[in-house]
Amino acid sequence: MGVKKWMRRVRTEAGQALTVQLLCLGLLFVIGMLGGYLYADYCGDHSRLVLSEYLAGYCALYEKGTVQTVSLFAAVRLYFSYVLAALFLGFLSIGVFALPVLSGIYGFMTMFAVACFIQVYGRAGSALAMAAFGLRALFTIPCFLWVAAYAWAASSALATRSRGKRCAPVVYDSAYFYRLLLCFVLLMIGICAERYITPYLFQWALAKM
Repeated sequence: MGVKKWMRRVRTEAGQALTVQLLCLGLLFVIGMLGGYLYADYCGDHSRLVLSEYLAGYCALYEKGTVQTVSLFAAVRLYFSYVLAALFLGFLSIGVFALPVLSGIYGFMTMFAVACFIQVYGRAGSALAMAAFGLRALFTIPCFLWVAAYAWAASSALATRSRGKRCAPVVYDSAYFYRLLLCFVLLMIGICAERYITPYLFQWALAKM
C-alpha cells in the first residue's frame, strides 16, 4: 500500500509539474510572438520594400489562377522541425535551458510571418496570413507545446541527476510514446491539409482583397 501511495503521489506531482511547464512554455511562446510583431513593425523601409516585392510575387502566382501546392518535403519540414527539435532536446540535460529559448523562437518566427502580411497589406493581410498559416498553427503549436513540456520535464530530471541529486523519474514512459504517436498522426493530417486545403484558402482570401 505504501508503494502504491508513493507512485500515486509521484504521478500527481509529475502531472502538476508538467502543467506548470506547459504554461511557462506557452507564456514564452506568446512573448516570442510579441517580439516577432514588434520586430516586423520596426523593420526599415528597405526591408519592408523587399518584403513587399516578395509577397507581391508570391500572391501573383495565385492571381494567375494557379494553385501552388507545397512540396511534401517542405510540408514535413514545416510541421515536424520544431516538434522534433523539442523531442531531441528532451534527451539532453541542456534542454532545460534550450527548450524555453526554442519556444520563444518559435513564437517569434510564427508571429513575424503573420506580421509581415499585415505590414504589407494592412487589414487584408490578416486574412491572407490566417489562410496561409492558420491550419498549420492549429496543428503544430499544440503538438509542439505538448511535446516540449514533456521534454522539458525529462531534461530537468536529467540535469538534476547529472548533479547527483535525487529527483522524480524521467517522464518518458510507454503512455508518453502512445501520445507521441497521436501527435504524429495529427501532424500528418496537418500536412495533408497544408498541401490540399491551404492553397485554396489562400486563393479565396486573395480573391476577397
